[in-house]
Amino acid sequence: MIANGSWDDDDEMDYIQIGDPSASLADPAEVENDDPSPTVTFTAANPQGSVAATANLGGRIQRVDLTARAMDMTEAELAEEIVVIAGLASEKSQAAQHAVAVELMRSMGHDRVSTSGYLEYTVGLPSPNTAEARAAEIFATRYARDSD
Repeated sequence: MIANGSWDDDDEMDYIQIGDPSASLADPAEVENDDPSPTVTFTAANPQGSVAATANLGGRIQRVDLTARAMDMTEAELAEEIVVIAGLASEKSQAAQHAVAVELMRSMGHDRVSTSGYLEYTVGLPSPNTAEARAAEIFATRYARDSD
């Protein structure tokens, strides 16, 4: 988990950041932000703590953070790791879109299950359960050898 630029290995996938994600990249006085509303972002990180990716609510990757541990990987391994972790961050944001849309439709009288099925299988927005299951599968298969 990333918090103010530091790593916390306790929670790899449960990080939601509210605020300007570019604020840590530059002097806050130099960052121009015409929109005063907070930006909701979703961050995924690998268990080694070497790669983290942050996506906005629309699923677009806003930043990738690397630590010195990333130098232990080859360029090809690092590229693959970035793609996997960025995909997980994007899926987390899409799952949030799914959850919000289901709740909005429910408030208008629509059935949650039907709406969720439509969003997942017709629109292509994974449900939060699907995104969590995919992340768990990736972590179990991709990083199982690291915990041995």
